[in-house]
Amino acid sequence: MSDSPLNEDALLALVDGDSEFLGSLVDTFLRDCSSYLNDIRTAVEEDDADALQQEAHGLKGAAANMQADAAQAAARRLEDIGRTGDLARAPDALAQLEEEVERLEPALKALVDDA
Repeated sequence: MSDSPLNEDALLALVDGDSEFLGSLVDTFLRDCSSYLNDIRTAVEEDDADALQQEAHGLKGAAANMQADAAQAAARRLEDIGRTGDLARAPDALAQLEEEVERLEPALKALVDDA
């Protein structure tokens, strides 16, 4: 895992250097990410494999859009856990996802501030 939770150059290229669009994209991601995480936590608590797979899939795609490989991989792990229905591994995978999102959020905000 690299020190940075996102590929800043790739994200800036994705928005073609448009700082206003970047800010809008990051705001949307942060709002959606919070919702996904809440739904993922609920799915883990309620042993709902289908909901876990669906919500983790959504967060995986959102993280991919942000060029956040580590968060994307953590969400993919939860998606796979939901797909297999083996939820015994879900709490540890959720903790890893939460850790990656905690690293990602300030990096995104700093990128927007610097753009």
